[in-house]
Amino acid sequence: MWIDIAYAQGAQGGGGGSMLFQFAPLLIIMVIFYFLLIRPQQKQRKELQQMLDNVKEGDRIVTRGGLEARVDKVEPDRGTLRIEVGNGLKLRVRKDYVDQVVNN
Repeated sequence: MWIDIAYAQGAQGGGGGSMLFQFAPLLIIMVIFYFLLIRPQQKQRKELQQMLDNVKEGDRIVTRGGLEARVDKVEPDRGTLRIEVGNGLKLRVRKDYVDQVVNN
């Protein structure tokens, strides 16, 4: 019986500040996660989108599959590029598949 009373008294007192201390490590981890992972990815995605928007005819590109080609025509309404691989062979690829622009 004395144990039940002591337990009930302990459950009532000191509950206001302890909740903050319980969530503080979680909040700190979330802030670190944001600055180390999410924010750099957003910056990289923004730079990639800017690079894709600036692709023009004559640029040399490398696709995600490793195909090196020269941009023959930009088709903005379709979101594609017509590329020349070599010997007059022309292919159409989506802009999303361009990995990098290599201007020599």
